[in-house]
Amino acid sequence: MKENMRYLTNYYQIREMTLDRMKAIIIANKTSEPGGVVFLGDSVTEFMNIDFYFPELERKYNCGIAGMTSSLLLNFIDEGVLKYNPNKLVYMIGTNDLGRTVMLSPRDIAINVKELVETVHYNLPECQIFVVSPLPCLEERHGYKASPGTIRSNDMLKMVFRELKITIPYDYVTFINAYPALCNKKGEPIANYYVDGLHINQEGYQRYSDCLKKYLLK
Repeated sequence: MKENMRYLTNYYQIREMTLDRMKAIIIANKTSEPGGVVFLGDSVTEFMNIDFYFPELERKYNCGIAGMTSSLLLNFIDEGVLKYNPNKLVYMIGTNDLGRTVMLSPRDIAINVKELVETVHYNLPECQIFVVSPLPCLEERHGYKASPGTIRSNDMLKMVFRELKITIPYDYVTFINAYPALCNKKGEPIANYYVDGLHINQEGYQRYSDCLKKYLLK
């Protein structure tokens, strides 16, 4: 984070809780079994109980880190993905990149994701890579109008996914559009699926995980 800092305001600052989470992921990769499924991303991934929502997956590892951005995860590929030697990677990022700590463009986010998937594929060519769209937010609580200094909006979040599909032209990447899973028939996010307008609750995770299963369990 950087929003409370007086200096170095152009640099994302890693906090103690982030370091603790990174250390836990590093410790876990030392005893992990190859051929599992790695879930990589920000707080939406970290807070997902993969044991509960994905009982069908025998070996699964949650490597989500709250507060992560696409740029920061580029520096954690080895410990957060490669050392687990998975046969599937589920990667979802982008929401924090539109917050006040970073404010990257959808194009820049897509370039970062492209670099990550290229690195994973180069080192683990048999690994299936699933790139998931950012989830919608409740704009009245977490959009740019409600949070001055951010550029987050649902239009921007949808634009991130469009840029991902344009920028990453590889047949070894499967794109999953999970955005509609939390929306009504009009394409509007359903408030009952959210804890705070950005993070989702158990019902929201059920909708999200059901969407992922359509691809992961094929």
